[in-house]
Amino acid sequence: MHYDSSSSFRATPCKEPGRAGPGRRGAQKVYFLHSPHSPRRSARATRTSGRLTILTTQEIEALYGRPRFTEEERQLYFDLSPRERAAVEAVQTAAAAVHLTLQLGYFKATCRFFIYTREAALSDLDHIRRRYFPRLDLAAVTVLSKPTRLAQQQVILDLFDYRLCDAAAKAALEQKVQRAALLSTQPIVLLREALQYLTNERLVAPGYTYLQEMVGRVVARERRRITHLLAGALPPAIAERLDALLQAEEGMYAISVLKHEPKDFSYGELRQEVARRALFAPLHAFGQPFLATAGLSNESVKYYASLVQFYTVYKLRRMTRATTRLYLA
Repeated sequence: MHYDSSSSFRATPCKEPGRAGPGRRGAQKVYFLHSPHSPRRSARATRTSGRLTILTTQEIEALYGRPRFTEEERQLYFDLSPRERAAVEAVQTAAAAVHLTLQLGYFKATCRFFIYTREAALSDLDHIRRRYFPRLDLAAVTVLSKPTRLAQQQVILDLFDYRLCDAAAKAALEQKVQRAALLSTQPIVLLREALQYLTNERLVAPGYTYLQEMVGRVVARERRRITHLLAGALPPAIAERLDALLQAEEGMYAISVLKHEPKDFSYGELRQEVARRALFAPLHAFGQPFLATAGLSNESVKYYASLVQFYTVYKLRRMTRATTRLYLA
């Protein structure tokens, strides 16, 4: 998996020289998980069916979809090293050996395993048959049984020194992501951290649904931690000022003043800016030391502040008071 510090989120061709190995995708397109500061990107991680929606369908497919190789990529990924060839030759039947070669190629490209139909992988199966088993009839290459498929996956794990993400590994992963939440609670950033950890630890990534739920738990725990600290530190006078930001006065919400910058440097606009500063000065005086003692990073502060800009007053008013105070503080 490859990352950079760009604020974009895009599909980028990733080419690496040398022999294919786990994580090398040749000319395939992969989605880089960047750390955008856009409030719309951040707040897009909304909940559907109880889970955070972090990635789009296209992005999920880029990360978890079965490889679609070109002929050039087949030459690269289905090339067998001496150890791989020995593992393939140890298989009892030629048809099963074709499938082991197929799973090897897919794993080299993605570090993942796939359940596939014969029809979906037919072009890859035929390439392998023609390349290594020319006397084998393609019709004889049928779908593997589950025990055989799982046994082949273990062979591949041993070849590349990878592990499945079992219960213990998942617990360690969640602890790692929870620590990362101290620096940022943007779901996309936490997902990126999780994938990077899995790569570093040579673990096969669990499914996207599991990662969704894990990131959701991490975000919820960190939010509860901060709101608990805020509730204990918030003076009544500051709490009233925060709540008043969502109250309408003469048809105008006080928070709306915060969302609008001065139009120009006219006398009237400058007077409004001075009045706005006086309104928010006590909140700023409370917020600065609180953020320092709560251990929030600049990234987290930006994220929570961006949600005030993103959500409408109507939606903010529908949230719990503890949550809106966190965003507003």
